[in-house]
Amino acid sequence: MKQNKNNLLKKYYNSVYVKGEKKVYTDTGNSEVKETVKQFNWKNKKVLDVGCGTGLFCYTVAKKGAIVTGIDYSEESINIAKNYKHKNLIFKNADIYDGLDSKYDIIVSLGTLEHMDNPLKILRIFKKHLKKNGKIVITSPNWTNPRGYFLMMLFNLFDAPITLADLHYLTPVDFLNWAKKLNMKLKWETIDKSWAHGEILIKDFERRIPNVLRDAGLPNDKQKIKKFITWIKKNVLVFDNSLPHSGANGLYIFS
Repeated sequence: MKQNKNNLLKKYYNSVYVKGEKKVYTDTGNSEVKETVKQFNWKNKKVLDVGCGTGLFCYTVAKKGAIVTGIDYSEESINIAKNYKHKNLIFKNADIYDGLDSKYDIIVSLGTLEHMDNPLKILRIFKKHLKKNGKIVITSPNWTNPRGYFLMMLFNLFDAPITLADLHYLTPVDFLNWAKKLNMKLKWETIDKSWAHGEILIKDFERRIPNVLRDAGLPNDKQKIKKFITWIKKNVLVFDNSLPHSGANGLYIFS
C-alpha cells in the first residue's frame, strides 16, 4: 500500500505484529477467518490472500486443498506467517500496487479494504486478476449497529479518532454501490453480532471509549463512562439484534 495516505500505517502494523495482535485488538476468536472458510469448497482452488497478516486464513484453506499465495506489505507479519508450513502455501512480502502476475479462482482480503486510499480501485485490480467465474471475498468493519452508531457519532461530531488505521468507515451500502460499478453480483451478510450488540461490545467499549475521548480532547470521566456502559447493558443487550446489517463485520462476496 505504498500509495496509502496514512504513511505511518506500515510502521504501525509492523509494531502491532511485534507486540502481538491480541495486545492491540479486541479478540473476536478469528471469526472472519472461520466464516470465510465456510463459504466455499476450497479444494484445488487457486487463492490469493491480500493483506494476509500472520497467515492463519492461508494455512487453513491450504489444508483444505487450496493452492494459496498470501501477500502483505508488513515484513513483520510475513516473518510470522512463514511459520506456517504447507506444500500448497507461499507467503510474499509484497504490495498490491506492485502488480500481480497471475489469475485466481478466489481473491480474499480480510479487514484491509478500509485501510486503502481507493477501495474501488483495489476491487478493480482484484477483478482484473480473477479467472472466469472467479470470486472476490472481502471482510470489513461494519458500522450499522449500536457500536457503530455511537462511534460514528463521536467521529462525525467531534472528529474523534475511533480507530488507529481506518481511512474509511464502510457499510453494506458502499459495497452494493461498488458492485454496480464493477458490474458484479454481491452476496453479503454481517457477522460478529456479539461484538456489535453483546458481551464483546462491553469489553470493546471499556477499552476503547476512554482512549477515544482522551485522543479527541473530550471530557473523560470514568464514572460517567461506567454509567453509560451500565445503561448499554441494561437497555441494549437485552434485545435481539439479528437484523442482516447488525453485525460488527461485513462479509462480502463479489461474483
